[in-house]
Amino acid sequence: MFYQGLDEFLDGATTFLREGIAAGEPALVVVGSEKIDALRAELGQDAAQVQFADMAAVGENPARIIPAWQRFTSQNLRPGQTVRGIGEPIYPERSPAELIECQGHETLLNVAFDDGPPWRLLCPYDTAALPPDVINEAKRSHPYLTHHGRYTTSDIYVAQHPSPARWDQPLPPAPRGTPAHTVGKDGHTLAELRGVIRRHASQAGLDDLTTGRLLTAACEVATNALTHGGGTAVLQLWQDNSTLLCDVHNDGYLDATPLLGRQQPTAGQPSGRGMWLTHQLCDLVQIRTGPSGTTIRLHIKIDN
Repeated sequence: MFYQGLDEFLDGATTFLREGIAAGEPALVVVGSEKIDALRAELGQDAAQVQFADMAAVGENPARIIPAWQRFTSQNLRPGQTVRGIGEPIYPERSPAELIECQGHETLLNVAFDDGPPWRLLCPYDTAALPPDVINEAKRSHPYLTHHGRYTTSDIYVAQHPSPARWDQPLPPAPRGTPAHTVGKDGHTLAELRGVIRRHASQAGLDDLTTGRLLTAACEVATNALTHGGGTAVLQLWQDNSTLLCDVHNDGYLDATPLLGRQQPTAGQPSGRGMWLTHQLCDLVQIRTGPSGTTIRLHIKIDN
């Protein structure tokens, strides 16, 4: 849904929700807190029939959004009863790194739910606040578009995206001179790596809980790299404003589902738990793979 400003958002969102309420369809809205307050006021008593969740809590790391929708649909989709939702993961305050992962999320929604029962999800985009390239990317990841209540098909929708998770997109390099710590063959042990991470975390001012999150995630990724990436991993850590970043690189190619880490593991699932855990622990995770190997970048925000 393309809109300009809060009034147009409310008009389109409340119309969509009231259609569902009239049909007896469960609904979940995942947007910013200010829009939740405005929607509750606009819906009045009907708001009691809608579930709300703050996107800042659900989707700070965009990889956590699909599991939230999967929980909602699994609990509410029934034979003869569909559901609907509204989700706005892309908004002007997103950092460039978060934005590209959100764009991957939007494409992956089609992958995650393609084989299941149908349901309706409205994805709002504020055309007055977002740049044209972001709007164009939305047209490539959404087969249907709506503006002022008029539905159309997207003439640039990419049904089979070559890299739906955006694993082919380049990452900004670590700053020149950032030390590279090799783990594995003729390099550091994992125990020594933990010491390196602790020192960087202390220098960045991370508290014990946040340091523990980074340690667990980085060592999980490094262990996977050693196991599946040729027996060697290279780790770099640096601070970028209010974020501590940690790259783990190996020379192997990651041959995995693009939904890696974005679906809650099942009891009998043989693999994939490590990346799921990493996404739960980190504020953002970026996966990149290609002929030059695989890099996983972990983002931990620093609370000052």
